[in-house]
Amino acid sequence: MTTSETDRARAKPLRAKLAIVTPWFSRELLGGVEQQSWQLAHQLAARGVAVEVLTTCCASFNDDWAHNALPAGIERSGEITIRRFKVDRRDRRAFARVNAILTGLDKSKLKRCVSPTGDNDARIWGENNLNSNALLNHLAAAHHQFDAFIFMPYLYGTTLAGLPIVAERAFLQPCLHDEAYAYLPVVEQVVHAAHGILFNSDGEFELAQRLFGPGIIKKSTVVGQGVEVPANPDSLAAQLAHFVPQDEKYVLYLGRQDSRKNIGLLVHAFGDFRRRNPMSRLKLVMAGHRTMSFGDSSRGIIDVGPVSESQKAALLSHARALVQPSTMESFSRVIMESWMMGRPVVVNEDCQATAPLVRQCRGGLLAGSVSSWENALHQVDTADASTLDAMGRLGREHAVRYSSWSRVIEGYERVLEFARDERPRLLNPAIPSLQQLCPAGAKAARRFADSLDRCFQRTRGGSSGTTSTGPGIGSLLLVHQASGYEDLTGWAPAHPNAALIYHAATNAGESDEAFDRSILARATAHYKFALASSPTALDGLRAAGFNNRGLLPICVDPRDWDCEQDRPLSKALQDGCTNLVYVGPFVSERALDNLLTAFLHYLTLERDSRLALVGMGDIDDGIYGRVQAKVRSLDLTDRVLLARDITEPQLQSVYRTAHLFWTLDESASFGESLLQAMWFDVPILAYKTPISSYFIGDAGLLLTNKDDLLAVAALAQMLVTDSDLRKKIITAQRLARKRFDAVEIVTSLLDQFAIAGETCA
Repeated sequence: MTTSETDRARAKPLRAKLAIVTPWFSRELLGGVEQQSWQLAHQLAARGVAVEVLTTCCASFNDDWAHNALPAGIERSGEITIRRFKVDRRDRRAFARVNAILTGLDKSKLKRCVSPTGDNDARIWGENNLNSNALLNHLAAAHHQFDAFIFMPYLYGTTLAGLPIVAERAFLQPCLHDEAYAYLPVVEQVVHAAHGILFNSDGEFELAQRLFGPGIIKKSTVVGQGVEVPANPDSLAAQLAHFVPQDEKYVLYLGRQDSRKNIGLLVHAFGDFRRRNPMSRLKLVMAGHRTMSFGDSSRGIIDVGPVSESQKAALLSHARALVQPSTMESFSRVIMESWMMGRPVVVNEDCQATAPLVRQCRGGLLAGSVSSWENALHQVDTADASTLDAMGRLGREHAVRYSSWSRVIEGYERVLEFARDERPRLLNPAIPSLQQLCPAGAKAARRFADSLDRCFQRTRGGSSGTTSTGPGIGSLLLVHQASGYEDLTGWAPAHPNAALIYHAATNAGESDEAFDRSILARATAHYKFALASSPTALDGLRAAGFNNRGLLPICVDPRDWDCEQDRPLSKALQDGCTNLVYVGPFVSERALDNLLTAFLHYLTLERDSRLALVGMGDIDDGIYGRVQAKVRSLDLTDRVLLARDITEPQLQSVYRTAHLFWTLDESASFGESLLQAMWFDVPILAYKTPISSYFIGDAGLLLTNKDDLLAVAALAQMLVTDSDLRKKIITAQRLARKRFDAVEIVTSLLDQFAIAGETCA
């Protein structure tokens, strides 16, 4: 094939086949998710993707979920194939009873990884949701016909029961809200089962991390939402029944009129505003589907009901501002539509998805309480046109930049690997073999090797035990300082790319001199390069004469936690106590004694507190026993959770319920637990050592003196209770952990092998 032929072939869009699975699909529906799925399907089809929509015969969210209002079968909409399936019968009363319990729960009572209702009620809610066995059967029979599936949104049976059938190719677009449904066990199961997750906004992604943990980070992408607006909104002077937008002064609520959208707060605030400002002409216009009306013309509240696209555009273009009181948004399409029209917005300051956008672009106002909403309405009412237009312009700049369909679809194409088949090309898909020279008790070194091996498999899709003769592949020998071998040359593979990984045990008072430097020195001629697990180990390689050396820190991969945590333990640890956590080796009795003493001081500052001491890695049985005895002697058995070698789900529960990671250890371990804490967004208070300085830097609080343990306890309490300080540290930790990203580390290492192999070849 010539160069020009290759260019023409690459210019042709990839004809991938995608299924979008959603409960309702119709252009006539005015609602965020419904409108999003309709526009997404048509936009992807316009870019050359073969799109098939799998949906139900139920007409809309507001219809009876067991009523097949639309005919089953296949229909076409432009380039899109729509395949409808009948919905199942359901017990409406049983569902309504459980649903009333869920929607009536106080948000402050919801706890991560704790079901908001009993197992039986959760089962009833799922069985009587919007379900379609016919759709599920089709997924099972025809899933090989599709390259990928997008399930949206998260809380209906089409997703909850459908996604697990095709999980290996399934992308979940949850449109997530902070609501009781999101805490149900079946939802977390689907989140972890999905191959990838697509989010509408950064705020929605933040919420998902808080609810489901760091295990989802690597498979998540914020794709955003595209917004379509009429090309010439000024010409749309559409007239509604008894209401002419261009002749009125009003704020606009646009969307489904549902009490869960916090409309009651808005109506209350508007009523207070009108009572205090009886001469104001400002009205509140409500537009959108509803099961009950909030309209009251005597109080200036106009309910125009469902509107067409042209009517919606007219309402937006003439409004003084759009008002969005909901806290349960994953994106809020109507905000972007308002900004596209150059109109400012007023949003709920407690909404994790919308409030940050307004703060970022200054395209409107924020309000939370009834009084603050009343004040915001007064500002909109009295502001001159230029002030409102200026906010609207700032919002429009943001919307154009982040919500244009061309940008959004490019994101989908990258995630789904549809964009002209531009898939990552690996320098060498094979991976090196890994041998270990570690004593039986060196648990930390073995965890180091195991984590590296898992990352090899995930990054290049193989196993490090796989034999390969490719020129870019060598062998890795991981040697522990205390391995007991006097000569490493006999272990050196007969391969030009062999590499030595040196893990030094560097506990308090111990140096790598215990390992004869001459043993390392004799190995220099047999290894292409050497890697150290810590700065201390790197010093050992330098002293031994390795010129081609580098750091290979522990590969803490959040994908290890893409699974459910221990639910009973999570519930027990969320009993109102502050959880202070130490996870790591039990090799320094003095450090653990110091931590227990500091915790005693902490209890005088905050009685409802708990200290979790979790032994992981190298554990001295004698030290563990003496710590256990000291906990009993101090009468702290109800306040100190002492455990060792816990499971990964249990470790998740400990980290995800922790308020502070606290260590006074002077040893220079290889930092696994520090990186784990950073991935779980747990602020760190640690004693300053070479390894804590290396991993944490200024992303935590490091102590240089622990003589005054009462002062140390006071510092710990400050880090627990000062919300601004916590946010600052967590932000810094997220930046710090990027330097030790397991995928980046392993990819760099494998590429180093490949480059070395090409040189040798």
